[in-house]
Amino acid sequence: MDKLEDNLLPQDICRTAFESMASKQFDEAEKLLGYHMSQTEDPVALGLYHSAMGVAAKMQGKFKEAWRHYDRAEKLIPTDPALKLISARLMIDQFHEFDTAIKKAKKVLEIIPNNRAMVHQARTIMGLAYAKQGKKAKACDCLRDSIVEQFQGFVTTDNINFRLVEEVARKGWDQNLCRTFIETALRCAQEHNENLWCNKLQKILDAMPTA
Repeated sequence: MDKLEDNLLPQDICRTAFESMASKQFDEAEKLLGYHMSQTEDPVALGLYHSAMGVAAKMQGKFKEAWRHYDRAEKLIPTDPALKLISARLMIDQFHEFDTAIKKAKKVLEIIPNNRAMVHQARTIMGLAYAKQGKKAKACDCLRDSIVEQFQGFVTTDNINFRLVEEVARKGWDQNLCRTFIETALRCAQEHNENLWCNKLQKILDAMPTA
């Protein structure tokens, strides 16, 4: 391993690893991360490396391995909300561990209750878990709560997670609430002059049933 890399920050090492992953050079990325994991005892650095290893494993469809890395990263950096959200999504999508996902999302709300984007993502994940469990009322409550401050303060509509509203609409639950969500997202897109989002969301609204 190049000795020059020993002087790089963990973020730089991870960035290099992500570049290798983007070109599907997973062995190279894992070798780089593994080397630097063996060279440090710093918990934050180790957490970042495990998180990056989790990304590599997930991209290769190795979901159990990905979860192990994310779980380790969470333990090393227990106050990082992003790691908890990533892990919670894996719990839902790959392992159907809905109660665990809900617990992780609730922890995010405790850690960072005033970050609108994070609260939105946490509420969305909780709602998805409830929806998968067939808990209509709780899922709809989460969808309602996920419209944080009418999406005011969101930098872009890209930050809005549509998975829960799609799930609720697909199940035919609260269509008025689904419409409210999409209308609010459309206003966010209009405020940011995001024409692609405006067109897409308007088409969704036009196709939705009216009360």
